[in-house]
Amino acid sequence: MPESVIQRSMSAGELAPVLHARADHEKYTSGLKTCRNFMVLRHGAVANRPGFRFVAECKTTSANVRLLRYVSENPNESILIEAGVNYFRFYLNGALVSLAGAATAWSGATAYVEGDLVSRLGVNYYCVLAHTNQQPPNATYWHPLTGLIYEIPSPYTTGGLFNWVQSGNVITLTHRLHDPRELIYFGLTNWVLRLATTEPAQPAPLNVAATAGAAGARTYTYLVTAAAAETYEESLPSTAFVLASTAAPTPDLPNVVTWDAVIAPVDEPAEWYVYLDPYGNGTFGFIGTASDETFNDVGFVPDFAITSPLPRTPFVSAETRPHVATYYQQRRFFAGSTATPETIEGSRTGFPNNFGISSPLQDDDALSFRISGDQHHPVRHMLGLKTLLVLTDGGGWTVGQPKIALTPSNLPADQETYVGAAPDVRPVVIGNSVIYLQSRGSIIRDLRFEIEVEGLAGRDLTVFAAHLFDGHEIDRMDYQQTPHSVVWAIRDDGVLLGLTYLREQDIWGWHRHDTDGFFEQICVVPEGSEDAVYVIVMRTIGGSNKRYIERLATREITSFDVDSFFVDSGLSYSGAPASSFGGLTHLEGESVVGLADGEPVGPFTVAGGSVSLGAAASNVHIGLPIPSADFETLNLDVGGSAIRDKKKRVGSLTVIVDKSSRVFLAGPDTTHLTRYELSQLSGAAVDEHTGHVEMTLSATWNEHGRVFIRQDKPLPLTVLGVLPNLVIGG
Repeated sequence: MPESVIQRSMSAGELAPVLHARADHEKYTSGLKTCRNFMVLRHGAVANRPGFRFVAECKTTSANVRLLRYVSENPNESILIEAGVNYFRFYLNGALVSLAGAATAWSGATAYVEGDLVSRLGVNYYCVLAHTNQQPPNATYWHPLTGLIYEIPSPYTTGGLFNWVQSGNVITLTHRLHDPRELIYFGLTNWVLRLATTEPAQPAPLNVAATAGAAGARTYTYLVTAAAAETYEESLPSTAFVLASTAAPTPDLPNVVTWDAVIAPVDEPAEWYVYLDPYGNGTFGFIGTASDETFNDVGFVPDFAITSPLPRTPFVSAETRPHVATYYQQRRFFAGSTATPETIEGSRTGFPNNFGISSPLQDDDALSFRISGDQHHPVRHMLGLKTLLVLTDGGGWTVGQPKIALTPSNLPADQETYVGAAPDVRPVVIGNSVIYLQSRGSIIRDLRFEIEVEGLAGRDLTVFAAHLFDGHEIDRMDYQQTPHSVVWAIRDDGVLLGLTYLREQDIWGWHRHDTDGFFEQICVVPEGSEDAVYVIVMRTIGGSNKRYIERLATREITSFDVDSFFVDSGLSYSGAPASSFGGLTHLEGESVVGLADGEPVGPFTVAGGSVSLGAAASNVHIGLPIPSADFETLNLDVGGSAIRDKKKRVGSLTVIVDKSSRVFLAGPDTTHLTRYELSQLSGAAVDEHTGHVEMTLSATWNEHGRVFIRQDKPLPLTVLGVLPNLVIGG
């Protein structure tokens, strides 16, 4: 007697073959044998992935092109950054940032500063060094743009990878072959790349002098510092002025200290601080504050608990360049240099470019400490969470305590785990969990505070899908929070892996995605109501390798014709009915397919950058076909039952779908697939269908009782559940 067995959830994603006999495990009931080009949705359903829209070809064909993001404080203004060999380009909402027109004509009388734009003889230029009367195309001062495309020059070439972290409008870039730099956003077409400094921005006062109130046999030495306007960051000390042959000052006969303020390129200082060494031992104690450029020392007793700042330059050579950076408790931290890979340097509190200290040390002074454990612990990553989380090659460390400030006298560092992290692949933060790549590059783990162990604990997130990682390494990773909480990871063979992860629901399931090419880079940028997934894909077009930036289309289908984008490297048209479509030069000579007013069309061969459909349509999507979207259930098995070795036959199938097309294939395996046409039953030609789909299958007796579903058309298919109608034999 036939009976139906429902699989209500696919949230466990694709499970490794070594688990296909584990019907006793809870993930077996929600797992799949195959989940290729299907995404696991956060509520447990699966949907074929949308296509990748073509955005632009990378400026160069070099493999050394990275993607990073700038997250704006304004909605819909976050920016994707293409970091190539010696250049940065920028994208807003999937379009290259370009000048509105030619820049202002160059003038020999203008004092140009870094970031200014000019035009001369039909070419636009970016100013790379402040100057006056240096005519373009002088490469020392000017970088030429390509047409109206906005870009800035950079020193980064093929020499390895840089890491990055954003705070406010500043992206800190660290690289073992380069001094740390700051990529600063001032406007959509106003970016500046500068060296990161380790000293205050406020210049020290100049021309310090002192006049004795009365002659005597004593020697007083004075220093003066300036407090920056608004922030009150203290400058480095001025040059010391030695006042010899003076008597001890009094209110009636004070020593008068004067100096000159340095205003450019900053504002007038808020105030000045005066320090005195009356004993000639080289230690200067604080004696007072001045509101202008003069100070009367009436015999103040120096406070040697507050001394003049001492400069520190922690990055003085190629070997001391840091490789990672982060922000925590209003400090900027650097670590991972070649010379001292276990040492962490932290700025003064509130001043990310100030690494000065005092003597004796003050609580807000810069920090310098070493991660010391039972083995070598080169720092791979740092994240500012409730504590400063430091991931090293040998494990995970917490530095500090929640809500307690780090100070030079309070630097507790505890090793929480002994599972190290791989370099260069950035961890992602999901709620209060960190997802990171384990040392050796083939296992992805999570990490978070667990009350049970009173510290950090984590899991191997690849254990149930080990077949997707065995023999491979992960090259890139990023997190798409909205809409379905997916961690995207690029494998070393160009396959894109997805992990749908909701820790609070104990949901984590893997899915894999491929295309006609190789995924190389990935970056997620918040845009509108969703997080946009951008990739760099290497495709072979006309026998040549091309690198394209492409954007994963939304999977939310409001209008079937407009939103059903299921082609790769594709473009869309919406307008008056037309039958010929251009703009496809990036796919010249390739075979493409499409969707025209909801109807699958193609294949066509792109010639002259265009294709002709033969019939006019108003809403058209054209691109490379996505390799088949396949998902397959596991063997029918129930823990504790005796049906695993029984013969089974799936004669019919009910599929519960949501906003899905009328066309897909289903069967017990890939060789016995039956095409389902919803329009035969509903009469609907283009509208999506939600509900139950019943179909008769071409089936034979077998031992597994599986169901295989494939979408081979550029149409949506979301599966909420499957109910195979089984006959169980002996």
